[in-house]
Amino acid sequence: MRNILIIGSFLLLFLTSCFKKEIPIQLPYGESQIQSFYLGANYENQIFFDLSSNSFQTRGLIDWDLRFESSDKGIGVFINNGYDIKIRKTNLYNLDEPLTLDTNYIKTLPDLIDAPEGNFESSAIGDWRNYVLTTSNKSGIYILELIYNKGWDRYMRMQILSVNDSGYMCKFSPLSYNGSLVKEWPDITFIPKDKTQNFTYFTFKNGGRVVDNAEPNKNTWDLEFTKYKHIFYNYGPNPFPYLVTGVLSNSNQVEVAMDTTTNYDNINANDLSKYQFTKNRNGIGFEWKSFDFSSSFVFSVNNKNTYIIKDTDGKHYKLRFLDFYNEQRVKGYPKFEFILIK
Repeated sequence: MRNILIIGSFLLLFLTSCFKKEIPIQLPYGESQIQSFYLGANYENQIFFDLSSNSFQTRGLIDWDLRFESSDKGIGVFINNGYDIKIRKTNLYNLDEPLTLDTNYIKTLPDLIDAPEGNFESSAIGDWRNYVLTTSNKSGIYILELIYNKGWDRYMRMQILSVNDSGYMCKFSPLSYNGSLVKEWPDITFIPKDKTQNFTYFTFKNGGRVVDNAEPNKNTWDLEFTKYKHIFYNYGPNPFPYLVTGVLSNSNQVEVAMDTTTNYDNINANDLSKYQFTKNRNGIGFEWKSFDFSSSFVFSVNNKNTYIIKDTDGKHYKLRFLDFYNEQRVKGYPKFEFILIK
């Protein structure tokens, strides 16, 4: 009989079934709000910000390796590329295949990157349901490289077997110094969908576990300030992934538009119909600031960029960035102004 590790608890499922949307705090219309917070010396903090309450919650970027979409129909699996977790596709299907244990071979495989838009089709893992050996129905093997481990422990083999409304079935197999399994992982790991969050987060640290509360309740925040990889397409013959620090939107109904020509003070509710809103998670992204590589070697903010944001409650705000430094000129303190306009 197969061993199955259940990652989660009946409490999680109970809370999910009983969850109700919280009543948001309403800010006054037309009243300017200023906010700033610290992303950390190495931008290791994930800041989840809520426009309606002008409040934020802090999480640790290094606390998780993978995140699994939690909606009923969700199938996306994403890597933590802000923590520089790497993933490679082997095009192999049997765990007893020697090449799945050959680190020299593994290093020849290209690193796959999650596109920052947040769509599973353009993620590193992609639609894993099509990564199956048709003759045997075996799931394809991915190799994860865990930046925080050394030697053979740096690599983890992964197969995503199935998904339904409740969660994901996966198989994880670590490597050891002699090329055999380090320890007996269960045949199947079940990762439940936490319906109160956009994602269920998983780490391989300490034997593998779901990271509880790695993301706040999906109805209580709008913007995530974090480190992630952007893919540049104009700096050579091949796409160039690069770590950036910016803003990603809550995939739970948040939409963003950008205005680069209208004065911030002149934008109001009457302008909303002219904007093209996007649901892409990087609708704000990182380009509201730039770094001077030639002389000053500091970040500057383009406060002519105004972002119009529809939040999780359907309210509309305008937002512009003011600084990336605090009063002591320490970087990593994004400062911005926003106003409720509708």
